[in-house]
Amino acid sequence: MTVRDLVVDLCAEHLDAVTAEPVPLQALVGLLAACGVAEPSARLAAAALRRAGWLVGSRRGRETLLAPAAPLRASVVARDERIERRLGPWDGQWRMVVYGVPEADRAARERVRRGLVRAGFGPLAPATWVSPHRDALDEVHAELAGEPTSRLDLLTAHVTDPRLSDGELAARCWDLPRLAAGWSRVLERLRAAAAEAPEGVAALGAHLRLRAEMRAVLAGDPLLPAALQPEGWPGRDVRDAWADTGARLAVAARAHVADVLGVVAPRAAVA
Repeated sequence: MTVRDLVVDLCAEHLDAVTAEPVPLQALVGLLAACGVAEPSARLAAAALRRAGWLVGSRRGRETLLAPAAPLRASVVARDERIERRLGPWDGQWRMVVYGVPEADRAARERVRRGLVRAGFGPLAPATWVSPHRDALDEVHAELAGEPTSRLDLLTAHVTDPRLSDGELAARCWDLPRLAAGWSRVLERLRAAAAEAPEGVAALGAHLRLRAEMRAVLAGDPLLPAALQPEGWPGRDVRDAWADTGARLAVAARAHVADVLGVVAPRAAVA
């Protein structure tokens, strides 16, 4: 998780929840300090997001003000919608991508692999990747548009070998023990946060750090349907814990953000 990602989460999860007005850059820097982000790093990340059009800057005297822009909000919405789509029921079909990249173009080959991971695919073979999600082929088509692939076949398939279950196929394509261990660590941290019930700046730091930890595990997790998950898979427990503990932390964090900005806290934060 980068400082840029923390800025995006701070804007989307907290600033947008407490104010519609631009906020001072110095206040943004101070809020990011809750996650241990040094001022130079916070300023560099904010500047990069301004150049990308994700933050809008303005001036009030000598003070720099920043506000989330439409592309930032659209990116967060698209990310959340992608996750929600992957949590739907499985139709029993696998989506398959068979691709070729010029052997000499290693950079393109790595970009293709990263794009496949983002689209929820796992490697069945070096140039054959699969995903259980309905929208996976549309996503990978968008991800790989413009890449110099010499071959790109998008297929739908299902397992016919009675010696191979769909769950076993999934275990070939993803390191499920590693992912389970990652989610178990997140679950432990969520339970610890629930027991501590932090307030103020501690709540903001806990909320942003937990989101960062969840995002780090999600980066490699295809969010397999329940039918493909190993027994005891911790993903559902993490979602339930986040729905409870994450919501409580968000309330306390937004109350702190409102206090720092000198605005009235949202109703939920003072209930």
